[in-house]
Amino acid sequence: MAFFARARASTGSVRPVLSPLVTRVPLVKQSLATSSHSLRELSPAPTLLAHRGRGFATARQSWEAGDDVDLDSVAYGYMASQSLFCALELGVFDHIAASPGAAASAEALGKTCNISSPRLQTLLTSLVAIKCLRLNAEGLYTLSPNTAKSMVTSSRHFYGDYLRYQIGRQFYHTMGKLPDVMKTGQAPSYASWFSDPETAKTYTQAQHNGSVATARYLVKKKLQ
Repeated sequence: MAFFARARASTGSVRPVLSPLVTRVPLVKQSLATSSHSLRELSPAPTLLAHRGRGFATARQSWEAGDDVDLDSVAYGYMASQSLFCALELGVFDHIAASPGAAASAEALGKTCNISSPRLQTLLTSLVAIKCLRLNAEGLYTLSPNTAKSMVTSSRHFYGDYLRYQIGRQFYHTMGKLPDVMKTGQAPSYASWFSDPETAKTYTQAQHNGSVATARYLVKKKLQ
């Protein structure tokens, strides 16, 4: 991934190191020892945003904070979102939740996800950096509270399918055509988009999952 550069430690081992997305925002660094090598937990400043309806949360600064645009946060934001979408596609959060003590090593996750350890390690490090996961002193990965609540399929507050199907698979790629749409004034309509049965099915699945999460919130507020 372009998300990471590779650095060789003095011991000769290769250690994943975050590139511009994380190095350009305030970091909290904590040395963590594992059985084979040392990792550094890299985390953005602990500012959370929440959407009242679906409980959306992010470890990034508020767009409204400050008097000027944070260009790096805007430009590099796709790296964090793609890490989240990838984790949902691979079932990383579900596998961790189902592990003993809701904690798992990179090696164990590699086996359950059927992904090569070096590649998966890079993804896990990025998920720690954006605060979806936490890495403890024993080298085990655990879920953050918001991830456990909203990104695990067995949770009643789960809306990961909304992000996975609609944002990750559909809107994300469609938005890449925005410059052409602005230049030509021609954009695909819902009619043409949904003429493909598979596309329509994916959109419907995503909308259903997102709507269930919102409906539960509204019912809860109504009963209070």
